[in-house]
Formats: sequence, structure tokens, C-alpha cells
Amino acid sequence: MTVLCRAMEEDWGPFGADRINDLPIVEKWPRLSSHDRMVEMFSKMGVLQSGPLHDALLRSSRGYHSLPLPSDIGDVNIETSALRMPWWRDVSVHQSLLPGLYETIQVLQSLDIRQGDDVLIIGPRGNWWTEIAMQLGARRIRIVGTVEERLSELRSRWSALRLDQAAEALGCDVEWRMIGSHRDDRPLAGWDRILITGGMAEPPISILETMARGGCSILPIVEDSGIMLQSVKWDDGGFLAQRLAIWNVDLLPEPVVECLCSDVDLPAPHTESPGSGWSVDDAWRAANRDPIRDRLGPLILLQLIQSTWDSLGPGFEFSEVEGDSRLRIAEDLFRMGHVLQRLGVSDLAAEHHGSSFQMAPSSEAASFLGMTFRESDLNYLAWQRKAIETDPRFGGSWNEIGEAMLNKGDPEFSIQWFRGAINSEKYGERGVAWTNLARAHLELGQMNSALFAAQEASTLIPDDQDLQELLERLSEDLA
Repeated sequence: MTVLCRAMEEDWGPFGADRINDLPIVEKWPRLSSHDRMVEMFSKMGVLQSGPLHDALLRSSRGYHSLPLPSDIGDVNIETSALRMPWWRDVSVHQSLLPGLYETIQVLQSLDIRQGDDVLIIGPRGNWWTEIAMQLGARRIRIVGTVEERLSELRSRWSALRLDQAAEALGCDVEWRMIGSHRDDRPLAGWDRILITGGMAEPPISILETMARGGCSILPIVEDSGIMLQSVKWDDGGFLAQRLAIWNVDLLPEPVVECLCSDVDLPAPHTESPGSGWSVDDAWRAANRDPIRDRLGPLILLQLIQSTWDSLGPGFEFSEVEGDSRLRIAEDLFRMGHVLQRLGVSDLAAEHHGSSFQMAPSSEAASFLGMTFRESDLNYLAWQRKAIETDPRFGGSWNEIGEAMLNKGDPEFSIQWFRGAINSEKYGERGVAWTNLARAHLELGQMNSALFAAQEASTLIPDDQDLQELLERLSEDLA
């Protein structure tokens, strides 16, 4: 062992990569796309199949309906991100977040609003879905709020955006009602479409009975596996329910559920919605604290989102992030980019990482952005270089560059990058770098150094089967 250590030390050389300037510089910098491009992307992916909904979405963006971004955020299309956006300051209360574009497509496509429909929306999530329903040709839309203060705010914003004038021009009558008076003056034939956006323990039969024959209701119902989005239709054979996907929405308060399930109008229940203790910046910092809140999909997908989100951040200090909206949103964008990367959606992942780096540069965002360019050596290496220039202590990019050089047939050049990774302060996978260093020495025929590096790797990742096979091979060759 002493001989091996001495051989390794003699072969170690100075720490650092003196040829970093030989690496390419960043020329391609993805950022969050425009709303129109995202709509077209979902259409090409086959997620958005409804022509009318496609056209309605092009005319309506959720960015107009959210709270304003904090002033120091800069120019970023946050509305097209996969992050949740607050429309109400106190995001701790139910239904205070705007749905994402993916959830919007899935829910409204299933609801299938058509020209001339009468639509009932219970528990509005801002005004975005109301505007889309109007753009889809609804003749009458009744918005049923659960908190008077929030309903008043929605009505005020609707007028401020001149959507009342748009509704008049489109021949759409928009009504604003509080829960408790929602049964008044309903259409004689019933509501063609009913949308409830909060979770309930069971379907509200009294609401479903107000649905027109041939109509459709979309509602989230609590089941053992989670809150299941259901489509309920009414035809001559009665109600027909279809389970769609888990939609991890907030539960409606019990008084609201009781009021909905009543056969008669009742006084509006008192539900707290303080909001006064929250600022706009508070809302943005807390909007994505629970990464699967309001997410829609199978349970295994939600579990993957949660575990991936929690597994890695951009390395900002906790104390800094808690009080800095810019850092918090940059961190949320990075974590969402990491999730998208795990899901194999590389283009969207790159846009999230690129916008995260734009808002608050971090070596993690640069490195993971580089990894989305696996098939483009120049862009891949350029962003790994940017990561090191942002923070030389970040060992992940030293190792990434070393692997790229080793795979390109330059083991000698790769060695200094692996050494840089091993000596980095911010690197939790030194066993990987030691293994790569062993591979590089092996290719150069430096058997003692290769064995020493493999032994060091084995102390850090003892259960790695490939490493154990490499150790056995090296030991036999030296013997």
C-alpha cells in the first residue's frame, strides 16, 4: 500500500485544469419559452388534442391572472414554467394557486366545453379558467366562490382586465355567486358543464342533479390512493363516472362541502381567508413549497416528482433563500428542471435550468443545463465550463468534463479533471471520480495508480459491482 501511495503521489501532479480556456464558451442559452410556443409544443406532443381548446389557449395566458412577480426577478416567462403561480396572497389557504398549463389542458379537455354551453365553476382558481371557458364559446358561466373576499377580488380583476367587455362582445353572461346561493336561477335544462376544483369525500349528488342530460361534470374525489379526478356524465342510463388521474388538489372545507351537498340554499359558511399577513413576495416564495400540490398524474409520477424535487438543490444558503424571492424562484426553477430531466423532457428541463441561472447563477444550474446537451459536445462542455467559472468548488462539472475527455479518447487530459473533482469542496460523489480516475490510469497502462484509485473508490462506494470487478482485475494483473 505504501508503494502504491508513493506511486500515486508522484503521478498526482498539481491540482487544477490549466486548459479550461481550451473549452468552448456558451453560445446556446435556453430560457423559458413564450406562451404560444408552449401551447404548440403540447399540441405536437399529443397532450393537447382539442382544436377549440388549442385556439382558446392561444388567446389566454395564465400570466395575466397571477400576482405580479417580485420587482427584482427580471424578464422571465414564468407563466410557461411547470411551477405553480399564486393568484391570492395567502397561499396556505385552499385554491390559492393557478393551475399549470398541463393540468389546464387535461381538465378542460375532459370537460369539453362547447359553443353555447351553460357552465358552472365551483371554487375558481383565479380567473384563467373562466376566461378560457368564455373563449370556448360558453353562453353562461356561473362562478361560485367559497370566500367572499376572494370572490370580490376576482370580480374586480375581471373588470380591470376588461374581460367584462370581452364577455359582452362574445355574448357570454358571467355571474358571480357565493356558495349558499349557487342553486338560484339555474338553467331550466340544467348545467351543460360543471367543474369543481376542490377535493371532496364523495360526489355531491345535489350538484350533479343540476346537470343537463348529456352534460359532463369534472370533480376531484378522495380515494385511498389520493384525490382522484373523475368525469361524471348523465345520460338516459343515469350517472356514469370515469376515473381519470390523481389530482393532488386542496380539500374543500367541510362547511363548504355540506353547503354544496344540501338540496336547498343555505347561508354561506364562514371560512377564513386572512391574506392580510401575506405579501406578494411571500406568496411567490411559498407557492411551490409543496412540489406536488395541484399536480395531476398517476401516483408513481407524483412520488417521482416529490423524491426528485427533494433530492437536490442549487446550493443556495437556506437563510438567504428564505428571505429572497429571486433566489427562491431560481431554486424552484432548478428543482423543477431536475424533475423534468428525470422524466426525459430535456428541452423543458434546459429552459428551466437556463432561466434559473439567468435569475441567480449557480454552478448546479449550469452543470445540469449542460447535461441536457449530451448529444452536443460543444454545448455540453461550454456549460460545464460555465459551472466551474461560476463556482470552482463544484466538483460535479470537473468530473463531467473528465468523463467527456475520457470518452473522447484523451485519458491523460481527463486525469486532471478527475483530480479536480476529488479535491472539490462541493462534491458528494468522490467515489465516482476515483473510479473514473482508475479507468483513466488503466487506459494509460499506469497499473499501480489505477489500483490505488480503485481502492480509494471502494472505500466510498463499496457496493458498486462494476468497481469490485475492476479491483479484482487490477489485483490479478499486478499479481
